[in-house]
Amino acid sequence: MFPRLAVATSAWVLLASALSLQAQAGLSLQEAVSRALESRASLKAEAERITAAEGIQKQAGLIPNPEFQFQNENLRPGMTYSRDVDTLALINQPLDILGKRRQRVAVAQRGVLRTQAEYELSRRQIAQQIKLAYWAARGAQEICAVLQATVDNFRKIVDYHSAQLSVGAIAEQDFLRVRLEGERLQITAGLAAIEANRARVELLKGMGATDFGDVDLSESLDLNGVVAPAGVEQALAQRVEIKIARAALEQAEANAKLQEVTARPDLNVTYGYKRTQLVDAPTGVNTLIASVRITLPVTDKNQGNRAAAEAEVRRRQQLLRAVEAEVRADYYGALQEYELRRTEFADNLGPLREHAANISQIAAAAYSEGGTELLRLLDAERARLEAEVAWARGMVDYHQSIARLEAAEGVNP
Repeated sequence: MFPRLAVATSAWVLLASALSLQAQAGLSLQEAVSRALESRASLKAEAERITAAEGIQKQAGLIPNPEFQFQNENLRPGMTYSRDVDTLALINQPLDILGKRRQRVAVAQRGVLRTQAEYELSRRQIAQQIKLAYWAARGAQEICAVLQATVDNFRKIVDYHSAQLSVGAIAEQDFLRVRLEGERLQITAGLAAIEANRARVELLKGMGATDFGDVDLSESLDLNGVVAPAGVEQALAQRVEIKIARAALEQAEANAKLQEVTARPDLNVTYGYKRTQLVDAPTGVNTLIASVRITLPVTDKNQGNRAAAEAEVRRRQQLLRAVEAEVRADYYGALQEYELRRTEFADNLGPLREHAANISQIAAAAYSEGGTELLRLLDAERARLEAEVAWARGMVDYHQSIARLEAAEGVNP
């Protein structure tokens, strides 16, 4: 009777748990990532940096405004303004014909590309954070469900032993041991529920959610096929960190060229009108004025800015090499972790879970027939529960290793 009661109760609890989860809002991994990318205010703030960079690019390409100058000469006491004063109206136009404006635009364009790459990096970092948080919450949810099902099942076992005690079929000591084990399981399940709630809130907070109600994380913890590693060369081609480092290098190179052309002379053209009042003439004379002004780069040849820009180029070259080395290390580290986690599941976690379940069933059957002691039954049930929890935690680590491998490969979220 005892094993039938235990198996039937366990099946009923699992079915009720499944129906309860179905009633909650389901959330897949991809849905969690998509909601985070749509809702995160920090990501929206990063997007504004692109608009700002595009504004800087637009400003860099604008032609300088002309200057208008109105001037009077020969102002003196007792004069007649219309007859005695000379009038000038001038327009001064700076000329950018030596490549300075074009090079400023080139620097700003590199800045836009770098900002876009930094925005993409923020997207991928958020996606990875959500994936890691999702699997942590999913594992906590699984552990909580297993412990709660065990508590519900063990409550039936306690009731069964209480009935046995009332008719004198078992010793009171055995009943107290069963009840103590049930209380221990209930405490453990409560702590697991707290941990599951904390992990769920962390996930929802990372998604930018405003509603922190119950949600069912619907992804399965089981293996879903084999991940095919992309290779380190593809990782180097896809990682946004390298794109950012290259964009920063290109921006530094463009700025170095800008500092070179900045040392070139500045040109200004002035043209306008002058009305001069001649001596003893009843009317004035109208004339045109034209001039060219050019700076002479004799002492200031922009030497300091050019040296600083060249040093920045060398610095960015070294940083690019450093990023490439970090990407290689990240990829190989993530690949090795994934392979070890997969081997651990195949060789240890799966068999451990299966063996513990078999031992628990055998111990329950033997105890119902009087072939084993209560302590052996409790030990077998405790071992089964520990194996279930170890399997859930191991699967969380496995799925998180996949997320880290995808991030190391530069896979799009």
